[in-house]
Amino acid sequence: MVMMASAPAHAPVLLAESLAILDVRPGGRYVDATVGLGGHSAAIAERMGPDGALLCVDQDSEALAFSRAKLTPFGRRVSFAHGNFRDLARLAAAHGFAAVDGVLLDLGVSSFQLNTAARGFAFGLEGPLDMRMDPSAGDLTAGEIVNTWGEADLADLFFRYGEERQSRRIAAGVVRARPLRTTWDLARAVKQAVGGARGRTHIHPATKVFLALRIRVNGELDSLDAVLPQAHSLLGFGPDRDRGGRLVVISFHSLEDRTVKQYFRREASGCLCPPEAPICRCDHQPSLRELTRRAVRPGEEEIATNPRARSAVLRAAERIH
Repeated sequence: MVMMASAPAHAPVLLAESLAILDVRPGGRYVDATVGLGGHSAAIAERMGPDGALLCVDQDSEALAFSRAKLTPFGRRVSFAHGNFRDLARLAAAHGFAAVDGVLLDLGVSSFQLNTAARGFAFGLEGPLDMRMDPSAGDLTAGEIVNTWGEADLADLFFRYGEERQSRRIAAGVVRARPLRTTWDLARAVKQAVGGARGRTHIHPATKVFLALRIRVNGELDSLDAVLPQAHSLLGFGPDRDRGGRLVVISFHSLEDRTVKQYFRREASGCLCPPEAPICRCDHQPSLRELTRRAVRPGEEEIATNPRARSAVLRAAERIH
């Protein structure tokens, strides 16, 4: 009999802020579409009480197994679904979550994934160039990209998804260093192409390259574009509620945050016609109210205890009639 390893240490980011804005209530119905190791979900389940219901979704089957074990004390009030949140509407419908009081999206890669060398997410650990969050869902890996894509395509990828200003120089260095088999091979190639750490921040020069590869391998921005309207549609507003359901999104880089901010601003607006249009023809009606006109960020105390929270940004919106 194979025993599952004990769950790694986990510090959910912006936990107090997430719970406060979700306004978790006894008997409520919630969806954690990125359950990870279950830190946010456990707190939600505790607050919603025995009459509440929570659906936990994740594309990483190993992380889902850890969260399932962590949330065992809450019994049948917590359900689990393995899948990418780009399919959130289908997953929610299959588990009876047609209208909910809140949806949480924590878009960051988990500490468990970063600290598992075999997953290939981190340049600080030597492992295969994989980076798939769900190895069963696709064959594209970071290794295939860096070893087979042309130099121009690599430069475009590093610039577009990593916002890497030295993308061309790095792409040329990656091509010269082929074949690249491990995370250390790639980190070494990037460092040789651009030099050491960046200025006073001591950020490793491969940081943005690894981010760009992870985004592309997992289709993260496409998935985010897909999930926002689905999560929005799940938010309920029944006659017994004094407010609509709430959507809380925690992102970790500017491309994600920009996508979330623009979606919330658009759905909280009335007319979307161009300014030069003489009359409104779009007939767009606001269906969300922004709860965070300014993004919520972790405080100094949280960053000191969990440095990976430094780049976290929380935005939230509420369903309106």
